[in-house]
Amino acid sequence: MSGTDWFPAMIDMIANVGFPIFISLVLLHRMENKLDAVVKALNDLTAVTEARHR
Repeated sequence: MSGTDWFPAMIDMIANVGFPIFISLVLLHRMENKLDAVVKALNDLTAVTEARHR
């Protein structure tokens, strides 16, 4: 979605599923992004430690 197209979709979602469910979905999406960063950091750390043990 571009520009302001997301706002009507967000209002429709709140009306259809309710505010608590909408907030839960937003928080889950944010947590997913942070978990992706943690996984990348762990993969980088594994690569560094394996390189040092060779």
